[in-house]
This record gives sequence, structure tokens and C-alpha cells, in this order.
Amino acid sequence: MLRLRPYQEQVVELTKNHLIEYPNAMPTLVVPTGGGKSLISAALATHYAKLGNILIVTFRKELVAQTAKEMPNHLNVSIFSAGIGRKETKGPIIVAGIQSIRKHWQKLPTIHTLLIDEAHWGNASYVEFITKLRKVNCMMRVISMTATPFDGRGVHLHMLKAPITTGVCAQVQMGELLRDGFLCNVVSYNPPTHLDVSKVGIDNKTGDYKPGELQAAVDVDELNAKVADDIIRIFAERKSILVFTSGVAHADHLAALLPGSKVVVGSTPKRERDAIIQAFRAGQVRYLVAVDTLLVGFDAPCADGLAMVRPTKSPLVYVQAVGRIMRPFPGKKDALLCDFVGVVDEMGPVDEVCGHPPRTSEGDAPTKVCDNCFTIVFCGTRVCPVCGEEFPPPRDGERIYDPRTGQLVVSGVITDERGLRWYPVEDVTYNLRTTHAGSMAVVANYHSPGRKTPIAEDYYNLWHHKQSVAARDAAKWMKRCAIPGVPHNPQDALARAELGGMKIPRMVALKPGSRFPVAYRT
Repeated sequence: MLRLRPYQEQVVELTKNHLIEYPNAMPTLVVPTGGGKSLISAALATHYAKLGNILIVTFRKELVAQTAKEMPNHLNVSIFSAGIGRKETKGPIIVAGIQSIRKHWQKLPTIHTLLIDEAHWGNASYVEFITKLRKVNCMMRVISMTATPFDGRGVHLHMLKAPITTGVCAQVQMGELLRDGFLCNVVSYNPPTHLDVSKVGIDNKTGDYKPGELQAAVDVDELNAKVADDIIRIFAERKSILVFTSGVAHADHLAALLPGSKVVVGSTPKRERDAIIQAFRAGQVRYLVAVDTLLVGFDAPCADGLAMVRPTKSPLVYVQAVGRIMRPFPGKKDALLCDFVGVVDEMGPVDEVCGHPPRTSEGDAPTKVCDNCFTIVFCGTRVCPVCGEEFPPPRDGERIYDPRTGQLVVSGVITDERGLRWYPVEDVTYNLRTTHAGSMAVVANYHSPGRKTPIAEDYYNLWHHKQSVAARDAAKWMKRCAIPGVPHNPQDALARAELGGMKIPRMVALKPGSRFPVAYRT
């Protein structure tokens, strides 16, 4: 019997209910790396296998094997993967590699539900594959899963030209898994060596740096020597370090300077690659140097360090790279990220990276939210693709920009069902400030771990000229204070607060765009 964690059970139920309410939807489930997508897909497959044949597709043989392993023993699970050496097409559940099955789709039985793992990869391949399967069953359900619901440019998957999803129906947040101990935290170190890529061009197709120019800019002997020295020194107390580089030659040159390192790239023979990865997991290889081969589908909980020597403009690459070191492991308190390329400063905390509409010449394409099912769609859309709700004539959408601060890798922010953003609180500082009304107020500044500036501020207008305002804030003060009574004057209030007379909440909730807390958790 499958044993699901509480959040996994919730995701499964939300997905089932979503498809009951919107039978034509093609929903996406967003689960962070290490959140157990294989177990969730097994639970969904077990449920929908009662209605017909289930096909689960992904693009790495490791993920095929992992997903098949999670299936209950009483189900007949077939595997279709050239990399594994099995080509079975008997239902009710088939787990397949997309590259292997796409050319043999006619051998499949009629598919009732298609589950796509790592849906951010190979959108065009899946579009073609879905079209072919729906020639046999036009009512086939499509459910996709990913840790990153956007493509390499950061565009929402459901806003691509030929999407395989209608939007997100359930999402597990990284902050929840950190809070409950299912992921480990990541700390960042800013090394003395930085790679300058200011003159490297951007590839128009991928939105990332041009590979040839990038490798030429960073694969320099003098730079490699400095980077290798920094890695050896900074990761001295770490046991299993991943090193992501900009290209094959760059990987080889850097690995030559790291004692006991091994290299895995796309051209590495299958048996050799499997042996290297197994040795890394067993602690026999300290430095595992790679390009993009290990960004997705690579599972090594022992990895407690990441040297980011791969400059990128892609939020997809950034989130997937950091996700490689966030799985918990015995004796692993946290993971260390050494950022040689400034990606943390550029993109911000990894759990606050989110997708955006396609770019236009004037910026983001305007969007709107369906009032009925809350799906984000283009402003020009007249009918919601999920629920069929008709929209009024199109209008311009608002753009909200999320400012980024500091070398914070994981923020721990959790967004609840009301849209409130819950921030962890590390400390509260206090000061006196004169308000616009001319009265003195005590201001509480809430500080979140790793951020250089406060994430929220709270005003206590205890001496406001309006009695109603003073009474309201006095009641608020009494709820937050540890010392009974309302202070007689501003100096008394500040002294009480600075001497520990106020409770420090564990988290505070903010409305989007606001700096004033609306709820607290202690």
C-alpha cells in the first residue's frame, strides 16, 4: 500500500477534484525537487487505472526506473525504455521514456490517462505525442508534473505557443517542505573569484548565453586555477560536491585541477556514467563535475555542496541546479552553494522564482485571472480554457515586479490559500518614528533570515490624537507584548520593546505588495 505524506495526499485529492470539476482541463502539479513526484504519480496511476490504461512518460531512464519502483506490487507495471532494455506495452500501467515510446505509440493500448513527469522538458515532443494518442482516444486525460512550471526563458508552460497544460491545479511550496524537514536548507558563499560574462551574447532561441561564447569566456586557464583553489578551500568540510560547468571542455579542464574528481557529460558512455554516479552516492567520489546532464532526474541526497561555475540567464537551470543539493541525508545539516556567476543576486531566492508571460517588445504580455477557476490567461482570451468561463472584452493587465535582495538562496516563504505570503521571522528591531499625523509611533521591523532589509513593519500609534486609533493600536500592543500594560510614553515603549518585552512571532503574513503584517504565527 502506498504511504503518502500529508502534502502528497492533498495534491492527489486536489488533482482528482480538479478533473471532476473541469473534465477538459490538462492540469499541472508543481512539486519541488525532492518532494516525491514519483510517489504522487504512483498514487494517481493507481486511482485512474480503475478507469483504463495509464501511461506515465518521462525523459530519463533513471526516472522511469524510479517511478516503476514506486508502483504497488499488486499492479502489473510494464516498462518501455531502450535505456533499461525493456519494451513492454501491456497495461494497466505503463512507464516509458518519451524518446523510446514516441516512435512506437501505435503499439500502445488505448490510453485513458497520460501522466507526464518533468513537463518543462521537451514540450514539442509531448505535443506531437499527445496528438497521436488522441487519435485513438480523443477524451484522453493529460496530467503533468514538474518542479518548475516554466520553460528555459521563464515563460509559464500553459502560455507557450503549443501548451500541454491548461495551468497549475496543485502546488507544494518549498517553504512547506523545509518547515517539515523534507528538504534541507541551502546557505550561500560569495567566492573571491567571479566569472565575467558581460560580453557573452544571448541565444534568441533559449534566452540563455550562447554556449560557444560562454565557454570561451569562462574556460580560461588562469580563471580555472583560481576557481579550483576556491572550491577546494570553501568546500573543505563538505563531503560530496557537485560542480556545474559551462561546457564539456570546461568540465574536463576544471576536473583536472580537483583531486579525485570525475566528469559526467552527455557523451559519457552509459555504463561509465552509471558507475561514476554510484561511486558519488557511495562517497567514493568527492567532486562530480558535469554540464547540464545532471540538472534533471539526478538523485543524490548525499550531495552537500554545489559549485555554480555555469553562468545562466535561465530560471529553469537555476532552480533545477539548486534542487540537486536540497534532499535531506543523515548527518547533513544544510547544503552549501558557492556562486561564482552571480546567479543568486540576479534571480533571488530559489523558492521565489516564478514564471512570467511571454515577453513582448513592451515587456511581459498582459494577463488576467479567471474569476471562476483562478487560471492565469492572456488578456485577449475570450473563453477560459479550463472552465469555459466567458471573459468581458480584453483590457490591459498590471505588471508586478518582485524586487530581489541579498545572497539569499532559499527564503522559506509560504503562500496560503488566501494568497497571503508567510515570511519566517528571525528577529524584530524597534525604533520611534513621527507619523504623517504628527504623533510619535513605535515601529516594529521584522527581519527574515538572510535578508539585508526588513520584510515588514508594524506601527503602534499609541499616542495618536484620534482616540479610536490609539485604542486600536493599544489592543494590538497588548496582544504582542510579554509585559502587561500599555507604555506611558514613547521612550518607555521603546525601552520595553528593546529589552525583550515583545513577543517575536515565528512567521508574519503579508498581502502581495504590502509591508504591513495582517497575521502572525508564534
